[in-house]
Amino acid sequence: MAENLDHIRHLYLQKLAGTTTQSEDAELEAAMADPQVKKMCDELYELYNSPEMIELLRERPTSKRWDELAAQALEGAERSGRTIRIFRWVAAASVLAMVATVMYSRYFYHPQPDIKELARLQPEFVSDEVTINMAGGERIALRPNSSRLVASVKVWMGEDNTLRYEDPSGTADGWNQLEVPQRLDCRLVLSDGTEVWLNSKSSIRFPFTFTGDRREVEVSGEAYFNVSPDAGKPFVVQTPQGEVQVLGTTFNVNTYEPGRVVTSLVSGRVRAVGEGGTAELKPGQEAVWRENGALEVMAFDQRDKLSWMQGVYYFKSADFQEIAKALERWYSLELVVDRPELAAYAFDVKLDKNKPLEEFMDVLRVSEGVRYRIEGKKLYVF
Repeated sequence: MAENLDHIRHLYLQKLAGTTTQSEDAELEAAMADPQVKKMCDELYELYNSPEMIELLRERPTSKRWDELAAQALEGAERSGRTIRIFRWVAAASVLAMVATVMYSRYFYHPQPDIKELARLQPEFVSDEVTINMAGGERIALRPNSSRLVASVKVWMGEDNTLRYEDPSGTADGWNQLEVPQRLDCRLVLSDGTEVWLNSKSSIRFPFTFTGDRREVEVSGEAYFNVSPDAGKPFVVQTPQGEVQVLGTTFNVNTYEPGRVVTSLVSGRVRAVGEGGTAELKPGQEAVWRENGALEVMAFDQRDKLSWMQGVYYFKSADFQEIAKALERWYSLELVVDRPELAAYAFDVKLDKNKPLEEFMDVLRVSEGVRYRIEGKKLYVF
């Protein structure tokens, strides 16, 4: 009987996908005279009757990895009676494989709308202000649609979190430091027209007016640069592991990980210089400095590398330690792993800070059998 039910299940899924023959339709119709078969087919219809599911049925994913995840999730997850009934009918691994694949396609690879509201999780202890430490020692909190006059310099923040300034006299000297806290990001327009996008928990040191034969700034965290060309005055970004020399280009610099700096070139030309060596980059290449190691050059995926500018982070074969760093920056939460074996998991997932954190965690719950709870400043996974 079980083998027959499995055969009928496959036929019914093919029917939903529109691929059955006339003889198979007749076989299904006859089989559904049995109340047990009819009940199974009704529950299959309830589960799979959506455009996403139908498309996946046509593709019929059979990845061995999804089957392993399905078995793993079934062992640890608490499920409703209705879900258990469906799993019994359709064979646990194949159903969760399909469900997880739908979640994967819906949340991981479909572009999300440009939503400006912050995630639902907003702990009170998180600062919501970008600040600038002026060369003269004054610390200014910058809010959207606000401006300040400090000495001869006017500093203002637009509604779109873009910081601009004017120094009509050109006499302001010294270095200023713009700091972007957890959960926020900010755009800075320098005096030469260069645009800098700063990710959360990042900072940049810069002068109000560039003097001498170099335009120089210093970055900590992650920043994307669109540099205004000036062949006579190269643009230089200082990092903990070396410097990036630019003539006019767009590139990303990431210094989040201690002892490691990554410069990713989108367009133009840059030279990466550090103790580990020197490299000329072409668009689509990135240079990786590691403390006490040689400089490496490799290709990178532009969508993955720059997605943070839209509030999205793509993890590729990432462990919970890597995910924890993004959660800290974007949600001001400490990740605590209460199940030791989870530390060995590798995740290919997408985190969208414009969405509630619970939505991201629910994807992990369905695809990996990971459960969680939030207590104060901590996110526990188990």
